[in-house]
Amino acid sequence: MPTLAAIHRYPIKSTAGSSLQRARVEEEGLVGDRRFMVVKPDGTFLTARTHPGLQLVRAQFDGERLTVTHGRLPPVDVARQEFSGQPFETQVWADPFTATTTHDSLDAWFSEAAGEPARLLWLGERSSRYRESIGVRVSFADGYPLLLISEASLEDLNARTDGTHVMAQFRPNLVATGTEPYAEDRWKRIRIGDVTFRIDAPCARCAMVTVDPARGEKRVDKEPLKTLAGYRRGDKGKVYFGQNLVAENSGDISVNDSIQVLEFVR
Repeated sequence: MPTLAAIHRYPIKSTAGSSLQRARVEEEGLVGDRRFMVVKPDGTFLTARTHPGLQLVRAQFDGERLTVTHGRLPPVDVARQEFSGQPFETQVWADPFTATTTHDSLDAWFSEAAGEPARLLWLGERSSRYRESIGVRVSFADGYPLLLISEASLEDLNARTDGTHVMAQFRPNLVATGTEPYAEDRWKRIRIGDVTFRIDAPCARCAMVTVDPARGEKRVDKEPLKTLAGYRRGDKGKVYFGQNLVAENSGDISVNDSIQVLEFVR
C-alpha cells in the first residue's frame, strides 16, 4: 500500500517550505499553508517565476508571531497583534479578493528581498477567496488547496534528465511513496489519516520548476521543464506533473500514514 512520505508547508507563497511530521487539513488546505503573499504596491502578486530569490526566504508562523529570515538580510519578527490589518485588494491569476496588510517592517524587508517596492499580505483567519470551479475557499495558492506528487514520478523524471532534480522544485504539500511512477495520475479519491481527498486535476507546470531552491536562481538549461515537455504534455499543450487535491473533510494526517485509494480514474 502506498504511504505518505512527507508533508510540506509553505507559509508564504513562493518562499521556502518546511517539512512537518503531522499536519491539520481543512478546507483551504494545510493549516498555515500559503497564508501570506508578497505583492507590488498595486496588489499584483510576486512569485519565484519572476523573483526566484524569494525561494531563499524562510518563514515561521505559529499563529501568533511571524519570523522571516534570509541569508543576506537580518531576520524580522513581528507579532500578529501588531499587524495593521487593513483590507487590501489583490488577485491571484483570475481571482480578485481581499486580503489584509501586515506591518511596515515586513513591507520594507520584502522590498529589499524582492529588489523592488513590495508589501506582505495576510489572509487572516479565513480566506475570502472562494473558487466556484472547485467549490471551496483557497489560500494564496495558485488554484488548488493541495498538491501531491509521488517519489517514483520524480525518480522517473531524474532517470530521463542530466543531473538530479529535487522535490522542492515542484513544491508539493504531500509526497507519496511505495507507488509506480505517475500512479497518482490514476487516482480519483484517496484517504490519508482522517482525511478523504478528491484528485481534481493534474498540475500544469511552468518555468518556476526550473528554479534551484538552494541558490534562488533559474537553471539556464530550462530543466526539468524541457524534459517534461517531451513526455508529459496534455491535450491542451500544457506540461503536467503532480495532482491537485481538494479535501472533502477536515482532519489530521501524519508522515507514514497509509494512502488508501478509494476510487480510480475510469
